[in-house]
Amino acid sequence: MDNDCSPSEVDELLLWLTTGDAEPQVADMIMEELDAPLPNNELDEATKLRLEARLNAILGHAPSKVSRIRPVYWRLAAAAVITLLISVGLLYYNSSNPSSSPTITTAENDVQAGSTGAILTLSNQQQIVLDSAGNGVITSQNGSVVSMNSGQLLYTPVDAQAGEVVYNTITTPKGKQFSLVLPDGTKVWLNAASRITYPTSFQKTYRQVDVSGEVYFEVAQNSQQPFKVQSSDGLIEVLGTAFNVNTFKDDGIMRTTLVNGAVKVSTATKESIVLKPGQQAAINRSNIRLVEQVNIDKVVAWKNGYFNFNGLSLPEAMQQLARWYDIEVVYEKGIPNIQFYGEISRDVSLKGLLQGLEGAGVHFRIENGKKLIVYP
Repeated sequence: MDNDCSPSEVDELLLWLTTGDAEPQVADMIMEELDAPLPNNELDEATKLRLEARLNAILGHAPSKVSRIRPVYWRLAAAAVITLLISVGLLYYNSSNPSSSPTITTAENDVQAGSTGAILTLSNQQQIVLDSAGNGVITSQNGSVVSMNSGQLLYTPVDAQAGEVVYNTITTPKGKQFSLVLPDGTKVWLNAASRITYPTSFQKTYRQVDVSGEVYFEVAQNSQQPFKVQSSDGLIEVLGTAFNVNTFKDDGIMRTTLVNGAVKVSTATKESIVLKPGQQAAINRSNIRLVEQVNIDKVVAWKNGYFNFNGLSLPEAMQQLARWYDIEVVYEKGIPNIQFYGEISRDVSLKGLLQGLEGAGVHFRIENGKKLIVYP
């Protein structure tokens, strides 16, 4: 509590608290400490994430020991671990012995978080960088006026009989995300390294767009004009609903997760599944599988402005960082078999986020500005 332990000593203490040996010695102290006010230090997001990861790592590495603790003492031990984590949290970063805290990177080669931005490709292949576009009309395309409003691209229909159907494409590079409103009022969010192609005016008996990467939709209801999302792996058909589509090729699976409403997901071989809210369709090489009771908050965390690392393996977490921070990830000595826990804002710099992830027992360094080295 006096902040005179090294990080390794803190880990030793926390592990000891989960063994059951601490029961007779610290029960009274724990209760006394739980009644005391917490320190006034305001913990930053990276600190909170690292402490939560450290707690989960400790508990996850000693299941047989934890299971032998009687319920009342397990409650006390768990409460003590959490209290001590909060109380000594800043020690992980502010130890009086600099050599005891690993250095991830220096401020000079830190990588800032991604931001809002995209490239708009018009029907004549002219490209417009939207990162610096101010509010107001950008251009007009067949059937719609295209404008920017507070960082969002809007398509306002002006002529339902505009003649030839033309298409626009929004592309987000790594390190960028973007949102737009389609001519029918459907709201779209694009994650980093994603793309959507769409008509500038919906004139058919259905509305259809083409996507890659990860895209979140809130579809405007129109029972007379069903909405379809096409990707290289499958087709999604909806009337009015909210859902997330992930077509990244990291694991070779297209995942469609339904937030509300109903959607029908089909493979190239016409095999299909109708989803209910909270369900996910996973397509792998034309094979489709239903996943029940999906954690919606985790799936759409990117759209809501944060990372959700709960239960993610190291490669899964690094894939997200590579896209958002536009970095290359290199494993120096193989891929450690660890899992991460916790949530953190996508606004934090790479250095701050890595400080949080190191609580799970893995280390990082940044080389040449854009290469992240992962080592045990």
